[in-house]
Amino acid sequence: MDPAETHDIFVSYAHADNGVALGASSPVGWVSALAANLNEGPGVLRKRIFIDHQLKPGDEFSGELLTRVERSRLLVLLLSQNYLDSKWCGDELQHFVHTHGGDPEKPADVFVVEIFPFDAFTAVPPIIGALRKRLIHAKFWYQPVNSASPVLAGYPSPKDSGHKVAAHYWSVLNELRVAIDSRLRSLRAAAPVDAAAAKAGLPTSEPEAAVADARRQDASAALGTVLLADTTEDLELQRNAVKLALEPEGIVVLPEGDYVGLSCEEFGAAFAADLARSDLFVQLLSPTAGRKARGFPAPLPQLQFERARQAGRPIMQWCEQPPVDGQIVDPAHAALFATESLRVTHLAGFRSEVLERIERLHTEKIRRERAAAAAQTGPAAARTQRKLVFVDDLASVPALTGRLSSIIREQNFELRGLPPNAPLGNNGIDVRELLRPCRAGITIYADQSKYLAVYNRLLYFLNQLAENGLAIERWGVYLEHGTVASEFRIESDDVVAVNEQCLGDFLRGL
Repeated sequence: MDPAETHDIFVSYAHADNGVALGASSPVGWVSALAANLNEGPGVLRKRIFIDHQLKPGDEFSGELLTRVERSRLLVLLLSQNYLDSKWCGDELQHFVHTHGGDPEKPADVFVVEIFPFDAFTAVPPIIGALRKRLIHAKFWYQPVNSASPVLAGYPSPKDSGHKVAAHYWSVLNELRVAIDSRLRSLRAAAPVDAAAAKAGLPTSEPEAAVADARRQDASAALGTVLLADTTEDLELQRNAVKLALEPEGIVVLPEGDYVGLSCEEFGAAFAADLARSDLFVQLLSPTAGRKARGFPAPLPQLQFERARQAGRPIMQWCEQPPVDGQIVDPAHAALFATESLRVTHLAGFRSEVLERIERLHTEKIRRERAAAAAQTGPAAARTQRKLVFVDDLASVPALTGRLSSIIREQNFELRGLPPNAPLGNNGIDVRELLRPCRAGITIYADQSKYLAVYNRLLYFLNQLAENGLAIERWGVYLEHGTVASEFRIESDDVVAVNEQCLGDFLRGL
């Protein structure tokens, strides 16, 4: 292969980590299999990957390899003690950072793959220490329950790893592959623009600025932001499962890496910054308290929870089953299992609860923003402000409809509704846009022969509110007798019965 050819990925690794174990079912080493698997899977972006199989410990770092590093778009770094002990691995990283003009502490195009816990490493070079403090994309090691040592997921091959550890391997591999493909697609899209700019003598794009802009845009369009606390080693698999479940729902998950390797002061600053950006703090717990790093007053699970509580952030905690008496020696860690925020349930159910909580927080945030905007307009403007209420009157009783409409207008509201026989759902009226500017909704139920139709439409509108994060504050159901719970089996503080006597109070309470 021509050394001047451009590669998408340069794999930087220690050859000692790529041996083929005797008795393994795979004919290739762990690193070679990982590199090949980055090009496999549904929807994968085909990539030109360079991995050197010739250089051995003690060999000189050749000019040809320097050229290949320089002409690679991304560097995938497989972090292990063997890597740290290798001089030429550090040379590859330094040369990549130098030639790509990135921040030495957080290069935009270096992807770190951790194949053993970082806090077990010794003699960490400064450039690796600075890099690892703020950047981690994949942890392939896994700490089995009741095991003293972590294992490398997928070693010697996924087939030889056992179901649970193999599942961890494929889950982390997919996350890494998606992150790499996303970055490469953005680089390839920018390449024609940069080439034209260079030809015209204009400055080309800045990778760090582009990444920062993209992250800001993603965050502004997100449903919400979750700070997913670092876990003890035995919960890495579960933490990764939660992260992978939330991100496709439009939720930003922080931190971008983790807090392992930071000093106490660095952790305090980084955690506070992430906490300020977050809508919800989520923590997974096991009886394992975790190690207390040098200079830290307590293990990370305790520190993160206490700082989230002090900041007044909403908190959700999870454990699969409560610890038995005497199982946890550390009283401070045991106290984490005695909070009102703890959910003891299966992980899939907890992930759903987190998503529902974020959706509610998103709706509340919109309400607060609207209230603040209304307050800034002043009393005179508020009196004349155009306010809307949606009324669904399936079986109109003209006299009743007229009386209710008069009460609504007296409270300075205008009415919105659907045309007679208007279809809902696919190929029907876009109900989301109809409801979006409204402050409240009202369903009129005055004809008991229409019960089933009224019930189905009420559910449809309430589902639209939940699924689309609309800022309608309350929904009223006009009933001549009974409650919403007794008539429709819907129990919610935000869905209430109204009549002619209390409709005014219902609207004034918005």
